Amino acid sequence: MLRIFSTFTILILLFSCKLNLNNPNDPATNDFWLRNLIQTALLNNGCSNFSQWNRSYGSGAYSTFGSDFQFLPNGDIVVVGITEDPIISGESMGVTGSFVGTPGLTKNFFMMRLSRNNGDIQWIDYLGEAYSSLNFNPRLHLYSNGDLAVSFLAYGSGHLLPSNLSPKADGEMSVYLGRHRGDGSRVWYTYLDTVALGIYLVTTIDSFDRIHFFTAVEGSFGHTPFSELPPIQNSSLGSSSDTDILYGSVDPYGNGLFQRYITSSGNDFGFNVSYSNGYIYLSGTTDRSVEGTTHPNPGTQLPYITKFNILSGIREMFVYTGYTSATYGDTRQIVVSGTSILQLLTTNLSWSSVIKEPIQSDTQHYAFAQYNLNGGLEWISFLGSDSGDVPNFEEPPTLLDSKGFWRNRSRVPNTYDRYSSGASVTTGTGSGTYQIADVWIRPNGIFDRIRYSSNLGGTESKRTDQMKELCTGKIGFMDKVFTTASESPSRLGFQTLEE
Repeated sequence: MLRIFSTFTILILLFSCKLNLNNPNDPATNDFWLRNLIQTALLNNGCSNFSQWNRSYGSGAYSTFGSDFQFLPNGDIVVVGITEDPIISGESMGVTGSFVGTPGLTKNFFMMRLSRNNGDIQWIDYLGEAYSSLNFNPRLHLYSNGDLAVSFLAYGSGHLLPSNLSPKADGEMSVYLGRHRGDGSRVWYTYLDTVALGIYLVTTIDSFDRIHFFTAVEGSFGHTPFSELPPIQNSSLGSSSDTDILYGSVDPYGNGLFQRYITSSGNDFGFNVSYSNGYIYLSGTTDRSVEGTTHPNPGTQLPYITKFNILSGIREMFVYTGYTSATYGDTRQIVVSGTSILQLLTTNLSWSSVIKEPIQSDTQHYAFAQYNLNGGLEWISFLGSDSGDVPNFEEPPTLLDSKGFWRNRSRVPNTYDRYSSGASVTTGTGSGTYQIADVWIRPNGIFDRIRYSSNLGGTESKRTDQMKELCTGKIGFMDKVFTTASESPSRLGFQTLEE
């Protein structure tokens, strides 16, 4: 609505004024400000400048994949990810940092900006050695002014640039948090250090431009908090044999605000986090009762959703989700709208009677579970096959599109052609192995349609790991590209599509 209003206003100005195009760059002319207003608005309107293209990045010789991306206001795209080889063959220099280590051996965290017109690389930067796992995806967020909030788990010696707020303590793992501009330069960045740091890190940014992050801290090192942040606000309930979640935050300038434990007497993990309307929503698993809550089946890792008020810092909701004795993979995606929470799990057992799309058999299915903002379960829909399991460690991305549908994209396993679920609403002409399934789910949980399309074919297949909608029907898809001989992605694929 705001974009339509802005365009309408510009059109009124345009047709009600006669612009003087003689010496148009002279600030002394009366219409200099109006011409610049119109030019800026048009050039920064990514929707009107949207182009469709399909590109891949990386040499293919070593592992390269993206972990997240963001559309900028003008429609350009910034991608972050991990590579074992310079993205542009033979060029190891970045905006502020160069590729470190040996190609094929050293994993580097990278950022790159892609042109909205054709996907050409405008700039690339290397942020140093990174912890890498196909099940851990560092995220990218936007500040209110369009700057980029960057986070990842860093190894090695780290960078020592002038904008460094706190240097890296040693060559072990640290949390990197940074604010970067759209040209790739760094406003500030900092390393947060603790000997107890685990391998999970999830982040989000709130409406006050504060970064909120959740990471695992190991009991074998005393659940030690970060030395760069204010003193820890509470005590760990765990022992030396388990993990806690540490919740921390920094302000828009990189200054530490607080840190506190989300803790139980067992193992606690955070896998995904989202911000919406003054609240932070975290999903993950725990096998014990967290801070006064009651675990339904102690000793079993069970998914949960929890909610924090960012103004008071108070936890306002904690619910255990899923069937109490089921086994779950690391797919615990959470998407929050103005009225509901959608959590994505993998399971072979239902945990409620409010089922909209049933399980086909006792095989592993994707479970889409919608809750209200207070944690009340509204419905569950299952996507899977009666002839095989969905993958445990592939996290198909989900978004709430501009038409009000939950939208999901997954890669069908090579053990069967299509899902048994939703057969009556199937569309598309996909064929072969690893078909791509686009699923649209109505607000009430019923499958509206499932569209199948063929994968790359030959010796390659792709898996979509992130998708975002720039505006109505204009979507970006970020893919991992695999060869049949490797389980590690060899290239980063990116496609823009108008539907």
